[in-house]
Amino acid sequence: MAGIRAERAAFDDLGERLRATAAASARALRAHRGTPAGETADQHLEHVLDRLATLYGQGTYENLRTPDIVEAAVGNELRLAATLPGPDAAAAAGRARALVDAARRGTRLHVREPGPPARVARGVHVAPLRPEVERSLWAAEEPYLRWGDGGVLIAGDDEVAALRAAGDEVSVLFLDADELLDLDLRDDRPALEAELARRQAVARAAPDGVGDSPARHVLRLLHGQSVVLRNLRDRLAGDHPAARAALVPVLAGHRALHERVLAPAAPGPGEDPLGEAIEAERAVQEHLGRWSAEPGDEAGLRPKFRLIAGAGNHLPALERHHR
Repeated sequence: MAGIRAERAAFDDLGERLRATAAASARALRAHRGTPAGETADQHLEHVLDRLATLYGQGTYENLRTPDIVEAAVGNELRLAATLPGPDAAAAAGRARALVDAARRGTRLHVREPGPPARVARGVHVAPLRPEVERSLWAAEEPYLRWGDGGVLIAGDDEVAALRAAGDEVSVLFLDADELLDLDLRDDRPALEAELARRQAVARAAPDGVGDSPARHVLRLLHGQSVVLRNLRDRLAGDHPAARAALVPVLAGHRALHERVLAPAAPGPGEDPLGEAIEAERAVQEHLGRWSAEPGDEAGLRPKFRLIAGAGNHLPALERHHR
C-alpha cells in the first residue's frame, strides 16, 4: 500500500503525463490539420485539456464564488499580457477586457474592471540576506526562506532591480513565484533544496542570472489559465448562459495560443506525432489503471484518479488513423 508521499507524487505525475499528452496531441494536430486524423487529434487535445481542468479544478472551484473565478481569469490574462511579446500581449489584454464584458451578461456577477499591468512575482535567491531586508520581510509578513549563503524570497521585477542596485547577488530561480510556493507546500525540504540548488547553478551560469526557462514559464501560465477558463465555462453553463456564450470566444482565443505554444514547430520529414500522442495517452491510461485500483487512500486522491479514468479518451480513434 502506497503512502501519502507516493500518492501525491502519483498525482503530480498524472498532471505531467496529461500535459505531455496535450503537447503530443497539438503536434499531431499541426501535422494532420484538415484531415480526419487532424480532426481526431483536435478532439483529443480538447479532451486532454478538459481532463487537466477537472484534475486541478474538482474540489476547488466548487468552493469559490463565480465573480472570484472571473477575477482570477482576468488576473491570469494580465499576467500573460505582462509576459508575452507584442501581438500576443495585446491579445491577452483584450481577453482580460472580454472576460469582464462576459461577466456583465450574467446575473449579479459584479466584477471589477481590469487593473493596471500585473505585478509579476518571481522566486529569487538573494545573497547575502541583509538584516534590514530580512526585517522588512518579517514586518510585511512576506514568506522567505533562509538557504545557502542568503535567502529565497518573492520579489517583483522592480524589487529585483533594487536589490541588485544595492550590491546584492540576485538569482531568479522561479519566473512564477507560485511554482516556488507550490513546491514549498509539499513539505519535502530535501526535494525543495535540491531544486533550489539545481536552479541556482543554472542561474549563476546564465548571463541574465535566471535559472528558469522562459518558454516553460509561458507554458505553465497557459496551462494554469486553461484550468481556470474551463472551470469558469462549466460554472457559467447553469445559471449564466449568456455569460457563458460570451466566454466561448475568449476560451477559443486562449486555446489557439495554447496550441501554438504546445506545438511551435512543424514535424520533420518522416515524423508522425500521431504515434507520439498515442503512446502518451497509453501511458496516461496505464498510470490511471494502477492508481485507481491502488489499495489504501491516505492522501484522499483515489476519487481524482477514478474521475479522470472515467472521463474516457480518444485512443481507439487515434489508433485507427495511425494504422
